[in-house]
Amino acid sequence: MKFSAPLRLRVEKDICIRIHRNLKGKGTINALLGQEVIPSDIIGTAAQSGGFRMINLAKALQVVPSKVQKYMKRTMGQRIYKDELLAYKDGGFLRGKVVVVSSSDGILDFLNPKTGELRITFLPKKTELPAGVYGIVERVDQQKGFVIIRTQANIVYGVFGTGRVRDGMLHIISKRDELVDQSFISPKSDGQVLVGGSIVFKDAITSAISAGISGMITGGINAKDYKNMAGGRLIFPKRMENDIGISVIACEGFGPIPIGDDIYEILKRFDGKYVSIDGNAGIINLPSFESSSLKKVRSTRLPPIQDGGLATSDQQSNQIIDLSLDLKVRIIGNSYAGEQGKIMAIDQSKTVLPSGLKTFMATIETRRRKVQIPVANIEVIL
Repeated sequence: MKFSAPLRLRVEKDICIRIHRNLKGKGTINALLGQEVIPSDIIGTAAQSGGFRMINLAKALQVVPSKVQKYMKRTMGQRIYKDELLAYKDGGFLRGKVVVVSSSDGILDFLNPKTGELRITFLPKKTELPAGVYGIVERVDQQKGFVIIRTQANIVYGVFGTGRVRDGMLHIISKRDELVDQSFISPKSDGQVLVGGSIVFKDAITSAISAGISGMITGGINAKDYKNMAGGRLIFPKRMENDIGISVIACEGFGPIPIGDDIYEILKRFDGKYVSIDGNAGIINLPSFESSSLKKVRSTRLPPIQDGGLATSDQQSNQIIDLSLDLKVRIIGNSYAGEQGKIMAIDQSKTVLPSGLKTFMATIETRRRKVQIPVANIEVIL
């Protein structure tokens, strides 16, 4: 008797793809069409806003809001530097003087006469955009501030995810089977893509958003948390455009499921390297950090770029494959979920499960043990 199971592609190695590199703020692209680039090449510069700070001068000076401007020693729109005098009040013999200095460099942007709060806008910071990859420039858009580069990469396909395309340096923050809460998140990881363990809790995702982290890659995620992030629908949307301020990809499914060895091992190789992730498509792009990859990039031609930039293709087909001994499979049922191994045997007669259901069973040899699993609860992986 023949049995079949769905085939799922998990990792593609050494293929040519296109990636976006975007300026973070208004600036200029320095790259030229057809230019070969290496990761350290600076392909653009931009002035990035540093945000602002609010100071309640009425409270600091101990005056009503309408009188704040009387004591200010700088005019609105003027530049001020950290520790420079901002406001001064001579309280006389009994009260003493009050001195207020600026806590940061910036521009005096707005004074609210009703509350006495002063907004200091931080001075723009110059940021440089490195190529991040070995590749060839295929498109330059000065108006929108982005570059499209053809490069060689390994691609990892998660089960599902959410969030727009983001990039950053990959940083592994835990073992593949650890539970990740907010204690794993650090403000020093700003702009990075973090790899967490078997599940990332909601408080960790919230902390990551506050810290400015680009993305998180995990084994599993709580179904309720994912539903909230994915627009209220508990589905595997490959073309939905959801974004909550961070891109999240679950490589294995719902619940605490360790990242599979096949994916975790390749992610470890890219620890500290530039990566790009597309949460809505559930795709992780790991550009090659070997200069020899340029040889393949030069000789490879990709389909024309679609209007508007990159087109996302859904590589996860509904292909079904016949089962045979020694095939590599992944367990997708409730028992032993996420474990991988080889098919050692397939029963030709049905087994009665504790639930009373009758089904055909397969014997799977994992790295740690041999288990019997219903044929319906396995998928073939590549």
